[in-house]
Amino acid sequence: MALFTFWVLLSGYFDAFHLIAGILCAGAVTIMSHDLFVPKKGHHVLRKTVRFIVFIPWLLFEVLLGSLDVAYRVLHPALPIDPSIIIVETSLQSDLAQTTLANAIMLAPGTATIDVEGGRYVVHALTPEFASGFTTTDDVTIQERVAAIYEEDA
Repeated sequence: MALFTFWVLLSGYFDAFHLIAGILCAGAVTIMSHDLFVPKKGHHVLRKTVRFIVFIPWLLFEVLLGSLDVAYRVLHPALPIDPSIIIVETSLQSDLAQTTLANAIMLAPGTATIDVEGGRYVVHALTPEFASGFTTTDDVTIQERVAAIYEEDA
């Protein structure tokens, strides 16, 4: 019902076509994401949700720092960039954890997840520092933070 309400609010149309399309789309999304909202017993959804919410400000701060670094490099007269492709291996098992990691890498300025296959990510990085530096100042990698959210081994 919440998705349908959101659909109606965003579309602003109340004719039969748009209302039926909203019902069909909201129903399809509900069916496809059933496992996210109705997890199996013992999956600690509340704890994972809280950890994910705490992860978001950290990631946004890292995106801000990365954006400033990319802007500096692009605007610098010497243009200190050296693009590279690296392979990042992960031990994350769940699809949701792997997707979260791929999206976090993609959001980090100067990096782009090109391909994901199993636990192997092909990542384009603007500089070698970005390629080797999926870490914060406290040396906790993005992968370790994502593993902590979903209670997996990194």
